[in-house]
Amino acid sequence: MTKLEMAELVQRQLDFYNRLELDGFCSCYHDAIQIMNLISNQVTCSGINDFKRMYRILFTSSPKLKCELKSRLVFESAVVDEEFVTGLDKYPSGLHISVIYGFRDGLINRVWFPR
Repeated sequence: MTKLEMAELVQRQLDFYNRLELDGFCSCYHDAIQIMNLISNQVTCSGINDFKRMYRILFTSSPKLKCELKSRLVFESAVVDEEFVTGLDKYPSGLHISVIYGFRDGLINRVWFPR
């Protein structure tokens, strides 16, 4: 994938996320998607079925969920976003996070959260 294609895909999934459109959001992700804790390298979600289930729960329980992009870095094989998420009961003041996206077969196949 080119840098432009990676950036466009990450933006597309962010747009679906902000509209709480589960099917569109999941269409940006590979069937073998893995979400990982960057620090511990622990896999917290594996496979599109677990991914869909996790985000279905999130979208249903957080109807005011929004993610504001603060900055984006696009590298040869990864995209790094700085984001501010609101609408989560657990974080009433919002959550400032970084996310690293990896790619395979034209889709996002790895997501790392440094927590």
